[in-house]
Amino acid sequence: MFHSWILSLWRTVVPTLVGGVLGWLALRGVTVEGVSAEEISAGAVVLGTSLYYGVFRALEQRWPALGVLLGSTKAPTYEQRHIDSSP
Repeated sequence: MFHSWILSLWRTVVPTLVGGVLGWLALRGVTVEGVSAEEISAGAVVLGTSLYYGVFRALEQRWPALGVLLGSTKAPTYEQRHIDSSP
């Protein structure tokens, strides 16, 4: 179970790092009146991360080898836990 947790964390960190770099590169020198550079940067990182993860997660469904671009070709697995609801 711990291995799956680390794997899921890694597959979140990699797209976040890539999204941050893509957002930073895309907005070098961009200014918008009334909007701070930090707000523009944060929006670009969120958009870049979401697009990167969404595209490569979808492509991974068809071509599993592309999972390497998310940090690992192995997707995490989670155990089913049954909750006893009896009083």
